[in-house]
Amino acid sequence: MTVQLSQPDFNRLTCIVQNLPDFANVRDRRRLVAGALEGVPQVDVILARLDLDGTPMGVSVEVVRFLSQFGQVAYGKEALSVFLNYIQPFTGDEDSDFILELFQKYPLDVPVSRSRLIDRWRGTSSVADVQEKIIGENTLRHIYLLNLALEASKAVAHLRTPMGAGTGFMIAPDLLMTNNHVIASREQAEQTEYTFNYQLDINGKECEIQTTQALPGGAFYTNIELDYTIVSLKDLPDFGSPLVLKSKPMRKDDRVAIIQHPGGHLKKISMQNNFIAYADTTVVQYTTSTLPGSSGSPVFDDDFQVIAIHHSGGRLVEPGTTQSYLRNAGTSMMAVLKDLQTNAPEIYARLPR
Repeated sequence: MTVQLSQPDFNRLTCIVQNLPDFANVRDRRRLVAGALEGVPQVDVILARLDLDGTPMGVSVEVVRFLSQFGQVAYGKEALSVFLNYIQPFTGDEDSDFILELFQKYPLDVPVSRSRLIDRWRGTSSVADVQEKIIGENTLRHIYLLNLALEASKAVAHLRTPMGAGTGFMIAPDLLMTNNHVIASREQAEQTEYTFNYQLDINGKECEIQTTQALPGGAFYTNIELDYTIVSLKDLPDFGSPLVLKSKPMRKDDRVAIIQHPGGHLKKISMQNNFIAYADTTVVQYTTSTLPGSSGSPVFDDDFQVIAIHHSGGRLVEPGTTQSYLRNAGTSMMAVLKDLQTNAPEIYARLPR
């Protein structure tokens, strides 16, 4: 079937599309449409028939018209709905709300859910809603990634601080990293419980946990600007190998995964439909699922090496612009490792290479 938008809705949507960051030229437009429809069997047909050459205004009219009339690309999913689901995180507040309204007014798809804004994500008794999206990517992955994820998960711990819950991860045989806003001082570190193996086993039953504490007088370093803290622990259980911190430039559309204790609860992993939206040497922004309590989680690349530490989410301004998007954000390991090398060389020297 086709989607018959009213003229005002059609005009508003074409304006949104022509103002997208990736709509300035033919190459970027093709990449945008291909990214939105990745994994759709008809993607090559659509790209071959869609004329992306011309002014942003004219091409936006062509894209909306063509996708509205194309019909379904999967059971119950209109081509236009897949495209709208993909572009919605890249729009401002009013445009994002308008797209949500389109899902209510027209037979497009099940609408994406609204989200309450989140700033510092620390676990509380009330878990905030998180916007989840369906992105039409190719989800086929090599099976060995599951082994890498399982090994990496052993080094991720649940933190219970005097202020709430968080997540941390081992970066050396006795050193754990988390956020500064989770643990800001040596005193808080020594009042925190660090719990390993707080997760379900292969039978869906809770594993036996191991809880430890900070080593009194042990190593401690924190950086409020980069929002990370490192603390030395004592009497550690066997957690496998420490995670490797990677000083690696990330690019838009690179995949990431996060192992976390969302809401301060059992350990979970988010590794599907997760992409870098913006990255520089300090800030990494990405689309993925997290909850309060995820603060301090490791952000992994495809090799399950840590490329950032997660610290916040919500409507975030992209650096260098005035545009805000619904994203999560972390501090790049490029900045963290540079800071450690300069200001805490004794800790830097203990990190696995």
